[in-house]
Amino acid sequence: MENPSNTSIKRRIYKSKSKSGCRTCRLRHVKCDETPIACKRCTTSGFKCDGYDTERLTYKRKPAWSTALTEYHFRVLLPDKTTDERRSFNYFHSFTVPMMNGWFDHRMWNRLVLQLAQSEAAVCHAVVAVSALQEVSESAGVAILPEDMADRTHRFALYQYSRSIEHLTSRMRSNDPSVRNTVLICCILFIAFELIRGKYDQAILHLQNGMHILGTGKFDYHALYQAHPALSRNVEESLAAALVHLDLQSAHFGASNTHAQLDLASLESGESYWPSRVEFESLQDAFVTRDRIFLQFCMFSSLCESLSEAEIAADIAILSKEQKKQQIQLLNFAQGLDRLEETFSRRGTLTENDRGSFKLLRMHHMGVSVITDGCLLKSPKVISSTYSERFNKVVDLAEQITARFLDKQREAGPRLTLLMETGIIGPMCLIIDKCHNIDIAQRALNVMDSWPHREGLWDSTLASSMASGRIMHIRDTDAAI
Repeated sequence: MENPSNTSIKRRIYKSKSKSGCRTCRLRHVKCDETPIACKRCTTSGFKCDGYDTERLTYKRKPAWSTALTEYHFRVLLPDKTTDERRSFNYFHSFTVPMMNGWFDHRMWNRLVLQLAQSEAAVCHAVVAVSALQEVSESAGVAILPEDMADRTHRFALYQYSRSIEHLTSRMRSNDPSVRNTVLICCILFIAFELIRGKYDQAILHLQNGMHILGTGKFDYHALYQAHPALSRNVEESLAAALVHLDLQSAHFGASNTHAQLDLASLESGESYWPSRVEFESLQDAFVTRDRIFLQFCMFSSLCESLSEAEIAADIAILSKEQKKQQIQLLNFAQGLDRLEETFSRRGTLTENDRGSFKLLRMHHMGVSVITDGCLLKSPKVISSTYSERFNKVVDLAEQITARFLDKQREAGPRLTLLMETGIIGPMCLIIDKCHNIDIAQRALNVMDSWPHREGLWDSTLASSMASGRIMHIRDTDAAI
């Protein structure tokens, strides 16, 4: 019998893999000689050496979150990306997109971003940058992640961010008309990235650049009765609508360049459009119409806020007419929403998420309606006695919506800290500011405090701090009376 020790047996000798090779060699699964600037293995074999990643993530054998797609799928979808980049893209696909769709299924997050990330390097690197930071933010349960350059993930995210800007700068030199979609998606992703870092000035700068590229100009108050300003801009409508929505949020902080100040002269001399019946084919249509109404509401309510009681009395005919138009528009919106929900129910397509979306839209409608109805009143006592019941109903809905999200959060993994759509923060701030009732204001504040998170430019922690000052003012006013 042959001695096994004399048998020639080939055994593979396993060596630890180098994690510092160039991007090209790592993607080809070959050993890199790691020559500075460009490795010899690539240059002598006729390949372009893509250089070395300055920052990489700490390897994690098994993510804390689940995904429907495997590593193999992401290798197929993103063949030219590293393991770290594919892992972050996986997180974005598995968790960030569902979270961004928390209020409703947004076409931009569901399809457009994911599709372009596979074909546009600038979008892909921006996605990786956002998801790398966001995973840390969600794990910590904080809406703002202070910059920590000693942390490898922060350095990796900034590296991906800079690569996205590099690719985007190169892409913008092309004459491809579709490049506008790429640029605007990157603007929105850059806004999200800077918001997670707490860099508000940079987020606003990206937003203003995006609006400049979109080319809406100053919003025409009267034309808003006819169409949303994001439509017919030769870009994907869901993308344009998302950017205008963020700009609408920025108007609350005085950072919008598109919101012209409405005055009595322009209100009187403008074209006499009247609201018309609205029909929605989808929830996204309803959210877009809500934003169009929000735009007018902000401009008209700001005008009324700036006028004294005597000035309102002097021009009551003009102001009452416009108030009536706003009320009709809000009624049309509510009726259109009812018809859409009835259509969903009749077809058997009304999901639990859809019910939550309808509840949110009705809460927004109720809040804007009650403030519109009282916008020509200046007496806090009259406003409180007349509209307290309606303000309470708005807060009731906000409590239900918040409870639903907190339940969902307890059931499914990481905390929900970043959404890019207005939900409860802005409306609760408006209620606190306008209700002139300490009990209602305190309930609204409790809603914000119960769920620390961000909705685009609205941060619940910062908003709560500002609202607390307003509540103290209401309490002092009540004590003086």
